[in-house]
Amino acid sequence: MALVDLRKHASEQGLSQPAMQAIERHLAAGGQVIVFLNRRGYAPCLFCNACGWIAPCAHCDARMTLHRRAAQLRCHHCGATAAVPLTCGSCLQPLNPVGQGTERVEETLVRLFPDAPLARLDRDTASGRGAMETVLDRVHSGEARILVGTQMLTKGHHFPEVSLVVILDADQGLFASDFRATERLAQTITQVAGRAGRAARPGEVMIQTQFPEHPLLTRLIAEGYEGFAAGALEERRAASWPPYSRLALLRAEAKDNGALNGFLRAAADFGLQTGDPGVKVSGPATALMARRADHFRAHVLIETATRPALQRFLACWLPQVEALPGPSGLRWSIDVDPLEVD
Repeated sequence: MALVDLRKHASEQGLSQPAMQAIERHLAAGGQVIVFLNRRGYAPCLFCNACGWIAPCAHCDARMTLHRRAAQLRCHHCGATAAVPLTCGSCLQPLNPVGQGTERVEETLVRLFPDAPLARLDRDTASGRGAMETVLDRVHSGEARILVGTQMLTKGHHFPEVSLVVILDADQGLFASDFRATERLAQTITQVAGRAGRAARPGEVMIQTQFPEHPLLTRLIAEGYEGFAAGALEERRAASWPPYSRLALLRAEAKDNGALNGFLRAAADFGLQTGDPGVKVSGPATALMARRADHFRAHVLIETATRPALQRFLACWLPQVEALPGPSGLRWSIDVDPLEVD
C-alpha cells in the first residue's frame, strides 16, 4: 500500500494525478481497477458560494445528498427526497455541488478513460432485482475494466484480474468522535486493499489522504492490520475503553425534546443513586445527529470495569427505567457493548 498526499498533487474531482497515472498504467497492462469511495450519490451537499447556505433535510439535522441522475436530493438518514433547487433557498444565487460521491467519480472516470468500460456498485445501482449480479458478471467476464463502488465491494468478492485499488477520501474516519471509528476505517482499508492481486497479477493499492503522517495510516501500511490493532489496544488500555472496560448505552428518541431529556435525566439520576463507585453514569447527552426523521435523539452512557459489575447494575437499574413515565411516542433501548457510541 502507498499513500498519496493530496496536499502535494493536483486532483480531478477527487482523483489525484498519481492515481490517474496508475489507473492508465494498469489498464494498459490488461488489469482491472477498483476505485473505492464509501459515499454514494453525486455530491454530499449543494452549497451556495454567496451566502453559505447548504440544502438541508427538513426532518433531520443533516444535509441532503445530490443524486444527479435521478434529479433528486435525498437524505441518507431518513430517506426523505426533494426536487433539486435551481437557486439558493436563502439568497437566490446559483448552487454548486460540493464533494464527491460514487456517481460523480463515475462521471469523471468515464471522461478520463472513455475506452475503458466502467461499472458502479453501490446501493443505488444494486437495488433492483438481479442488478448486483449483473454488475458483478460484467466485472468477472472482463467487460468492465473499472469498478467504482462503496463498501459493498469489500464483502468477500473475488476479482482475479484486479491489479489496482485506489481508495478515495480515506480520511473520513480519522477524526470521528466514536472511539471505534479508526478501527472500522482500518478494517475497511484492509478489506478493500485485499481485492487487488488475488491471482496471478501483482496488486497495487493507493490511498489518497490529506494526512499522510497520521499514525493510523503509517502503522497500517508499515505493520498491517495486526500492527494497527496492537497500537489501538494500547490506546484503549490507557483510556480505559473496551475491551478494558464494559459499556451500556441507553438510547432514546421522541418528538418532544424537552420531555425526552427529562426522561433521560430521571434515568441517569436513578443510576447515580445506586452509589456504586465502580459504575460511571454519564449524560444525558445529545446524539451526534440530534434530530433524525423528526425525532430528537439522546443517550445515557454506563461504564464499568467488568462485565459482572455491569450486569449487576443493569439488573437493578432497568426495572426503574421501565417504570419511568415518558412522552408520547418515546422509544428507548439498552445497547450492551455498543458498536457505536453516537
